[in-house]
Amino acid sequence: MKFYNAICDKLRNKEYFKFSRWGDGEWYCMDGYSGENRDGNKYTQELREHLWRIFRSAPDYYFPDYYFGIQHGVFYNNDLRELVINELFCNPELNLVDGDILHKASEFGYLGQFVEALRGRNVTIIGAKYFEELPYKHIVTPEANSFTSNTVIIQNALQEYDNPVFLVASAMNSNVIIDQLPNGFTAIDIGSVFDPYLGRPRATYQRNMKFEWLW
Repeated sequence: MKFYNAICDKLRNKEYFKFSRWGDGEWYCMDGYSGENRDGNKYTQELREHLWRIFRSAPDYYFPDYYFGIQHGVFYNNDLRELVINELFCNPELNLVDGDILHKASEFGYLGQFVEALRGRNVTIIGAKYFEELPYKHIVTPEANSFTSNTVIIQNALQEYDNPVFLVASAMNSNVIIDQLPNGFTAIDIGSVFDPYLGRPRATYQRNMKFEWLW
């Protein structure tokens, strides 16, 4: 939980950082798979090129507080394990962290610390329409294939100037959005961590969760 406590402290102290998550979907896309992920997001050539550029150029120019969250499931995926291990070995300077840390906090009842750390911050969610139930500003994106809307998404995000915090929930495109937001903006890939609180559990652990509304 060390990294979890660290990002909560950064939010409270208004220190900027970026946190992107790299799981099965991102790696399938990067590995050249055709089709789409379970949520209908297509593995396109353009998205693939963006993901590779972000990942492979990271040691050259990304600032220290840019965290690459690797989801543990990729190490148990027979299709992806070798690719992931080789890429991590070739990129030893990446600031690697646990990509599932927010989901673990939710599963074990600690997500309230993260939500509390967001209080008083200039928070905007970049994600599908159902996030409008949360008490944050909202840039609405398509539920699938939001990559095609990135020009408008980034233009809208740039309207926020007061030390903004962006919570990004746009599947594989979250990595691209986070990368395209300027340094000095905090951007966090939240995955589906808020979904069970909005009546839309997707991850296996979320289906039997007992939770309280945190806002």
